[in-house]
Amino acid sequence: MQNDSKKPENECEGWYALKVFYNRTEQVSEQIKGLAKEIYVPRNIISSLMFVYTTPSNLEYIRKDRYEWLKVYTQPGERIPFQIPQRQMEVFKFVTGVEDKNMKLVDPNAINYKSGEHVRVTGGLFEGAEGYIKRIDGDKRLVVYIEGVVAVATSYIPSTYLEKLENDA
Repeated sequence: MQNDSKKPENECEGWYALKVFYNRTEQVSEQIKGLAKEIYVPRNIISSLMFVYTTPSNLEYIRKDRYEWLKVYTQPGERIPFQIPQRQMEVFKFVTGVEDKNMKLVDPNAINYKSGEHVRVTGGLFEGAEGYIKRIDGDKRLVVYIEGVVAVATSYIPSTYLEKLENDA
């Protein structure tokens, strides 16, 4: 693949989510590494999901070149690629990078996140992470999500490790 990663002046880099088919995340990662400043695959959660930090034009080039192998997540009801906020991606990468055998995938469309308490974890494995507290399988868990893409729930977090934040709604 040729690297045509010229960045037009008005293009800003950002995080985008890709669904990679046929178990080819490693192959796709290798082939697009010159077009993305950073690539993240949360292997301990879901291996068919890939995040790339790149420009919209490089994302379009990746999408067209590897079309049968991947799908770019778009804004609901539109064909515009959904750009993930930097802070949301940092928290997601942190949480999914922790070895937690009780972490669970959660359907991102099945939970009303705004109804939960927005919190920051102040101790333990997930110290510094922010998300929403939800009761899942009888335990209070921190849910970190990327709207319309993926949500993960950590193992139980004691209330003493939680600091309430203002809701964004």
